[in-house]
Amino acid sequence: MTSVDASRSASPDAPSSRNGHAAGTMTGAAALAEVLKREGVENVFFFPASPIAEAIAQAGIRLILTRQERVAGNMADGVSRSTSGRKIGVVAVQELAGSENAFPGIAHSFTDSTPILYLPGSPPRGKFGEHPTFMNQPHYDLVTKYSASPITPDEVPYRLRQAFQALRSGRPQPAMVDMSEDVAEGALTRPLDYQPVRQVRSAADFGAVREAADLLLRARLPLLWAGHGVLYAEASAEFQELAELLGAPMMNTLMGKSAINETHPLACGTGGHAKTAAVMHYLEHADLVLAVGSSISQSSFTPSIPAGKMLIHATNDPRDLNKVHQTALPIAADAKLFLGQLLEELRGRVGATEKERRGDVTAKIASLKKAWRAEYESEFADDSTPINGYRMFRELWGVLDPDTTILTHESGASRDIQCVFYESTVPRSYIGWGHSTQLGFSLGMGMGAKLANPGKTVVNVMGDGAIGMTGMDLETASRSGIPILTVIKHDSVFSGYPPNYPESDARYHAIRQDGDYAGVAKALGWHSERVERPADLRAAFQRGLRAVADGQPALVDVITKETKRLSTFGAH
Repeated sequence: MTSVDASRSASPDAPSSRNGHAAGTMTGAAALAEVLKREGVENVFFFPASPIAEAIAQAGIRLILTRQERVAGNMADGVSRSTSGRKIGVVAVQELAGSENAFPGIAHSFTDSTPILYLPGSPPRGKFGEHPTFMNQPHYDLVTKYSASPITPDEVPYRLRQAFQALRSGRPQPAMVDMSEDVAEGALTRPLDYQPVRQVRSAADFGAVREAADLLLRARLPLLWAGHGVLYAEASAEFQELAELLGAPMMNTLMGKSAINETHPLACGTGGHAKTAAVMHYLEHADLVLAVGSSISQSSFTPSIPAGKMLIHATNDPRDLNKVHQTALPIAADAKLFLGQLLEELRGRVGATEKERRGDVTAKIASLKKAWRAEYESEFADDSTPINGYRMFRELWGVLDPDTTILTHESGASRDIQCVFYESTVPRSYIGWGHSTQLGFSLGMGMGAKLANPGKTVVNVMGDGAIGMTGMDLETASRSGIPILTVIKHDSVFSGYPPNYPESDARYHAIRQDGDYAGVAKALGWHSERVERPADLRAAFQRGLRAVADGQPALVDVITKETKRLSTFGAH
């Protein structure tokens, strides 16, 4: 995309920036900036040029320039996702090329259900419909829950009101409001009248709640399944209380990881592409599954519910009900409100049966967990070189406080090892993602999470492919003062791929990449180290964390062997 100089004449791609007040009125761009301020927006992630940038800066909202539009979207996602939507991440880019480049980031947030506000520029009205002009709405309607293109400055506030209402209600997904230069620079004909919108939540039908309670009490062995919606509804305490009340095992999905305290005696852990032994056991042996805050979408990164299970499914998006699995009791409701209603119905009805089951389930989970972990102990204790990825993770987790850390992964082995063996303790202490598996996402998302949670230690783990996708945005972190810890699982190969690409690999090395990632990070202003021996891991991670505590981002590049063993129980 063309770079922007100070004056419009220097670059035809740069819109003018006359966004102040004119004749006592407010411009469309200034109105947008004021709405963002009233809605509590602290940062806008952007790539120039943008017809609204100057107005945003004049309103005192921090503009953070990224190296590419996709990462700007990923940073916005990190703000929203890490705060469960209490803060809304915002991304602004140029029309045409900028909006074309931003699409992957917005698509990722749509697929993973993250509420971000996308503010692209818009082509001039005279270009609308002219081939081959890239029009935002026809394309972004596919990956947003709301989109609008204001025609006049007066339309800007109420389009933003509608966007924020969509962002704060129902299933969380992106909203888009684009703006052409004439709308951004034109004047409102009336004073700005805007109040921040309120979240809207819906409780469950009382009859459905009573029926759910009846089914749960009649079940021999119910399994409680927590999805991403439990995190967004901030319903972890209610979910845990339900498990304790019923004496039932509980699990979370990859997207829902950290919705439950995985050190709790009733916690089975996470089910995704990789799964814990306890999740596998109870998916097989439970006669009823209560899934809350989950789409139960079927993909390579979600566990399957075996045939013959009775299913109670509670979600805030009715489109997910009966989508994949036949559902005995579908419920459209906010997770927190539904769980509160269900607890109220159950508290006076549980007794000795549930108490006895709790003891049995607790003992069984402890036994399953002990045996399963013992199977992988040789991986975690491996002292050979190149370093075993499991050993790298043991040393990393050993220096982190799970209660004050936000940890995340990338696609591949860094996801499939961590999501099952790392035990998250409090909501959003681990951010699982993966309905969309775009390599490189964790860097921008981690930076956004750090900005939204400055008191937390944010750690993302990447591989060769991921750092290759977004690595130049290491400079965004150092320039913008965003101290996170990035760990590279540097095995120079797409782990697990060689058996499927023998000829491609032998002839053309088509699944292998390499680089001096520590050297790149150092050149871009990071504290960086390269580690080749297991004995040096913990000290290197500790030095990285000290640099982060001092305000400098840190990268530890760990030379590892290919990971060939994962807890997938035969899944591919």
